[in-house]
Amino acid sequence: MHIALFGGTFDPVHYGHLRLAEEAREAAALARVLFVPAAVSPFRVGEPITPAQHRLQMLRLATADNPAFEVSELEIERGGVSYTIDTLTTLQQQYPDATLYLILGTDALQDFMSWRRVDAIAQACQLLVGVRPNYDLQATLAQLPDAIRQRVQPVAMTPLGIRARDIRERVRTGRSVRYLTPPNVIEYIQQHRLYQEP
Repeated sequence: MHIALFGGTFDPVHYGHLRLAEEAREAAALARVLFVPAAVSPFRVGEPITPAQHRLQMLRLATADNPAFEVSELEIERGGVSYTIDTLTTLQQQYPDATLYLILGTDALQDFMSWRRVDAIAQACQLLVGVRPNYDLQATLAQLPDAIRQRVQPVAMTPLGIRARDIRERVRTGRSVRYLTPPNVIEYIQQHRLYQEP
């Protein structure tokens, strides 16, 4: 069984996330994509982040209609700063016979060498890298060690260019976020008055 981990803050989840997950699912014949929201991203320590229960619920709403998508509370339950290698180690124990993948964007791949225990991550899973517009994948790959570069499987992405930060700003300033994230997520944001403060 092929299972992919898709981590992030998902604050909020949007169509860019969902489309990358679907295109990765198709490209690697994935049985399951696990959306794993971080308790605290190592790259956002000290930044304000929406409480976990809201980010989890928005993910559940956004993924409910795709039988291959599943939301995992693994990093939320573990608490503290979320490191991909710790999550992969847990998934290896939970799914000992599965082939594991990690979904990430080209922008995340550019920073990959700053992640904790990158060699162990590359050994534990194949990297499904969504090729986003305005990023030079070949230049990024050239910066990586051979052992990691060989674990990268590019995934052609529909060029959506949606960013969670922009959605939060749009909500805060009263602008429309329709067609950026699913309608049930928009409704949840409105009901719970999320992203009202800067």
